[in-house]
Amino acid sequence: MFRVVCNIRIPMADRAKEETGTGLFVSKGADFFLITASHVVKNHNSQTAVILSNNDGNATRLSLATLSGDNQWVHHPVADLAYIRLTPNEANKVHLQNRFFPFDHIHLVSQPVSRDVELTSIGFPLGLGSAGKYSPLSFRTFAASPFLTLNRFDNNKPSEFFILENPSVGGYSGGPVFDLGYIVSALMTQRKERTVCYGIMHGTIADETGGKMAAVTPSHYLHSWI
Repeated sequence: MFRVVCNIRIPMADRAKEETGTGLFVSKGADFFLITASHVVKNHNSQTAVILSNNDGNATRLSLATLSGDNQWVHHPVADLAYIRLTPNEANKVHLQNRFFPFDHIHLVSQPVSRDVELTSIGFPLGLGSAGKYSPLSFRTFAASPFLTLNRFDNNKPSEFFILENPSVGGYSGGPVFDLGYIVSALMTQRKERTVCYGIMHGTIADETGGKMAAVTPSHYLHSWI
């Protein structure tokens, strides 16, 4: 599953620092997209880059325009989601080949994931895993809630989320939350029909007590939008 994610980098004005997040490559029929959290790319500029793996497993930095041409980010009117259409061609196909998660493996029904299903988040917390050997980080957890209406932390507008038992870390934003399709019990591995994406990471909810939980944008917001 590491091939379907990339690290998104947006240089800041002084170019001394970069904003960072995670993106998910998705295919829908003959169309190809990069999906992330809207707040990750709110400061998108011509220097926006993606970091992905080459065939040797090393991190490769590309201009986003190399993959998307003149296409622009489309932001969801309610949810913390954004996508940009990619334009595979002879120049970039070597970077995009065998990299897309099928759209029909995304959970598009407005139905919460069971709290008994182990979930795996994949991404680049603090930008880790995007230099040298390409190594996105993952953590396993479970849903701690059904759908809740909460204010988005980036614009304070209400949206629907579900909560994870573990907190997120900056850089995971925009990354997928998967049921990888198997269960390990003692020495036995039970396999399901397929891997399913249940949401896109929004960020961490915290308060003055030090408590932290991760909020995930449910993937059903993608239905009829892309």
